[in-house]
Amino acid sequence: MSITTVDVTKGPAQTYRVANRKSRILKVLHQVPAYALLTILSVLAVAPFIFLVFSAFKPYQELIDPFPTLLPKHWSVATFSEIFTRRGFPLAMWNTVWVAAAVTAVQALTASATGYVFAKYRFPLKELLFKIILATMMIPFVVIMIPLYVQVAELKLVDNLWALVVISLWSTFGIFTMRSFCESIPTELIEAARIDGAGEFWIYSRVVMPLALAPLTTISVFTFLGQWDNFLFPSVIINSMDKQTLPLFLNGLRSIYWTRYDLWITGSLLTVLPVLVAYAFSQRTFVRGAQTSGLKG
Repeated sequence: MSITTVDVTKGPAQTYRVANRKSRILKVLHQVPAYALLTILSVLAVAPFIFLVFSAFKPYQELIDPFPTLLPKHWSVATFSEIFTRRGFPLAMWNTVWVAAAVTAVQALTASATGYVFAKYRFPLKELLFKIILATMMIPFVVIMIPLYVQVAELKLVDNLWALVVISLWSTFGIFTMRSFCESIPTELIEAARIDGAGEFWIYSRVVMPLALAPLTTISVFTFLGQWDNFLFPSVIINSMDKQTLPLFLNGLRSIYWTRYDLWITGSLLTVLPVLVAYAFSQRTFVRGAQTSGLKG
């Protein structure tokens, strides 16, 4: 007579845990190629900026070395001093900050107000007008650049920084984004404010604007970045040295000192840093706005 030993520790629960562990391992293994690809792409995206940062601290002789190294052999800040003391750079930095901030503020105001009107008001030909506004996104800027220049010349704003603000009074992308978000705001909330005696401006400034802070930050970041790097139209409209923005200054630097790679790299780094700082402060709100600005209520 034989006796069979039964392992009572291997019940249904134990079997489920083993199967669940194997499933998780297989899931991780399936995700390894995707994570590896994303890691490689991230390194490729960040590598130029890392090279830019370290190269800004290299002397000129190391930059033209046929066998360069990532880290500087001799750390130097001489080019930073030369850039800051060079005539035109501090003023170009201020001009860029002023233009970018002014355009961002104006477009945030016009986009939020126009988007709110298109989302919550009823008036004749509303949809047709909105489609016409959206159609302007299909027109390349180079097509309207000459007419814009003629209009700016008629306004006596040639070689004036205000011209860059006047041609950017509104943004089709901003209006579309704010309309999409404002449609998700409950109409009952606005009606309740009207019943309590609130005026339209009070509703817009105290109800709509606080709720629209996240998508408005997203629009503002995109606008600020676009204006900070804007080169084409400023190169057409700006002629004076004291009116130049940073892209124009760097272009002039390259034209005059076409072999001074150290000046180009340092100037490029100083141009990028303010944008990175601005994005770092608004990153959380920017991400939240990018996630919610397209929701429909």
